[in-house]
Order: sequence, then C-alpha cells, then structure tokens
Amino acid sequence: MKSLETVILDLLETKQPENVKELVQLVQEQVDAKLEDIQKEVKNLHRKGLVSLEEPTHHKGNFISFLSPRKSRWFWIIICTSILSFASIIFFPETGTPLSYLRYIFAFVLVAFLPGYCLTETLFPREDALDVIERFTFSIGLSFAITALVGLFLSFTPIGLTLTTSLPALGSIVIILAIVALIRKHKTQ
Repeated sequence: MKSLETVILDLLETKQPENVKELVQLVQEQVDAKLEDIQKEVKNLHRKGLVSLEEPTHHKGNFISFLSPRKSRWFWIIICTSILSFASIIFFPETGTPLSYLRYIFAFVLVAFLPGYCLTETLFPREDALDVIERFTFSIGLSFAITALVGLFLSFTPIGLTLTTSLPALGSIVIILAIVALIRKHKTQ
C-alpha cells in the first residue's frame, strides 16, 4: 500500500488540482484517510519544500462592479476632490472673499497631495504594502516632485507655464494615475 505522501505527490503531478480542497477529495477517493491526516501531510510536504502553497487570487466580480463606491471609495474621493479643486481655482476669486480661502485649500491639495497619492496607489496597489504614515509621506513627497516636473516641462514649451496650462496638465496626470491605480488594484484583489 502506498504511503499518504506518495499518493499526494502522485496526484499533484498527474491530476494537478487547483486547490487543497480538490486535492483532499482526490486523496480520499484513492486512500481511506481522515481529513486531518491529509492536511497534516500536505503541511509536512510544504515544510519539506515538496509542495508549494499559495494564496488564491480572487477576482470578485468584473471591473465595472469594482467601480462601486464601496469597493473603490478612494478613487471617487480623488475624482471629486479633483473636480472641486478645478472648480474652485477657475470660479472662485483670487482674493477678497471667504471663498478665496477654499480656493487656496483645494489648490494646495491638488498640488501637494493628489498627484503623489495617485502615484503611490499605482506603485503600491495592495493595502498591506505600506502603512498609513508611509503612504501619506510618499504622497506628499511625490506630489511635489510631480508638480515640479510638470512646471519644468511646461516652462520649456511654447505655451508656457500659466494657470490655464498647469491646471489641465496636473489634473490630467492626477486622473490618469488614479485610473491606472484603480486598474492595478482590481488586478491585485
């Protein structure tokens, strides 16, 4: 009679089960063994390096369902904040009214946080890749770098560096990076 280890290794080689549950069912069809014994043997084989156990990648739903506000709340917050930033910069007066302070706040968020946050989410799509402090720090540092590069690039173009050129350029970068980050998060989930 074959040992449990031999049966498991043979089944892994010949049947190539998708998961441990399927492997257990195949083993139980061939050998009269308890579930606990099979699981214990699989763990032993994993410790020996003969079996590789990996977490499954779950794609729960399609991309459209991933866009729901519950699953991608951060994306919708970025989009809404970007739109509010654009609107406040374009429509609120520069000085003299209380609305001008909102303009400064939204402009600061657009310049100092959003580009870096979107790039950080793109580079590190998994939630456990960075903690909150690291994510916040990367966001601010990368935002200033992106904003400086956009300003440098625009200053060397014929259209120049003005509010009417920098706002669409920075806004486009934020939205493109947010969409790329959303796609990467969907693929890693």
